[in-house]
Amino acid sequence: MLFGSGSYGLGLTSGSLERNIEAYNFPTYLIFRDGLSSDTRAFSTYGLIEYNADQIRLNSHLGEVGVQYALFKYISVGLTGVSQTIQSSNLRQIDPFIVPLWASQLQRQNLSSSFNDNLFSAELLSFLIRRDQKTSSITSGNLDIGIHFIPNSVFDPYIRFGGGIGNERQSGGKVERLFAGVGLRYHFATSYFLFLEALKTNTYIVDYKGQTNTLRNHGNFEESFVSLGFGKQLTPNSFSDEPNVTNITQSSEKNQLQELPPRIKTFSFLSSEIFEPKTTRIHVEGRAKLDALARSLTIEYPEYEIVIINFVAPFPGTEEEDPLHEQFGINRSFAIFQILREKNIPASRIVNATAGSTRYDLDSSERVIFELRAKP
Repeated sequence: MLFGSGSYGLGLTSGSLERNIEAYNFPTYLIFRDGLSSDTRAFSTYGLIEYNADQIRLNSHLGEVGVQYALFKYISVGLTGVSQTIQSSNLRQIDPFIVPLWASQLQRQNLSSSFNDNLFSAELLSFLIRRDQKTSSITSGNLDIGIHFIPNSVFDPYIRFGGGIGNERQSGGKVERLFAGVGLRYHFATSYFLFLEALKTNTYIVDYKGQTNTLRNHGNFEESFVSLGFGKQLTPNSFSDEPNVTNITQSSEKNQLQELPPRIKTFSFLSSEIFEPKTTRIHVEGRAKLDALARSLTIEYPEYEIVIINFVAPFPGTEEEDPLHEQFGINRSFAIFQILREKNIPASRIVNATAGSTRYDLDSSERVIFELRAKP
């Protein structure tokens, strides 16, 4: 299957990259002003730390495209490409090393003021000049493993974990990325699905190359985010618990059926060979027969539709046209459908012709017929 997603950070972030940016943005010289007591300095420092941490929020926007292959029924392997942008809010635009130079310039122009007061004025100006700024731009290739709890169903919950490597394009450096999360897929059509994920990622920027005009962005960045995506299955399998079958409709006259494509082969079983008496449950021997039949249908007749017909004898005391009686035959066909789907026969090949089978002008013995017909 092929899929793509967009992700948005929840703001639940941490890591050395965030701490480095908080240190870079901290207005150190605001507490150097003359006339402040030790208690006032300590209180101001604590307040500035909390305020600065609240203002400097690292969030990332992430786009992901990839392919996934169902290795086993419950396990899949995926290969994805990720483009991630890490952005900081309210980041200072003036390097902290320039603040003492400004203070020295102010000291020359106003000799009556103290150097600490000039430091305070220069730092206040630099602290006010802030804006949102992109700190990292990352691309990476990832390998992941998925574990699916209800495969081939409309709603498919799963967990996914993996990692990858890449590059930091803005300032240089190698990137290593680890992630894990839980998700839910909704298959709204035979080949299409939507999915929602909640993930925890840890991005490491290593082999950092020094910068001259911006803050250092080496370190790790931990983030929680949600991801919404869309995908298309490239195989002809179905993902629905409710069988995606085609019922052969009847005309207004009971004995007139829709014209069908010519059949090429018929497999016939007594109902007792597959089902427990008067139930829709398939017994062990019946499952074995259906497994062998599915292998034959997959290998020898891969290009033909499979028509399932259950001829159900009326129970004593019931009428042939009893709708509950017809539903009994339909439920038996659905039970067979599930077995064939487990053997990876696409739902698009399976046609359920059970509806109205009790009205067919045939003998009353219970039988299960599999007809192979050329696709129209």
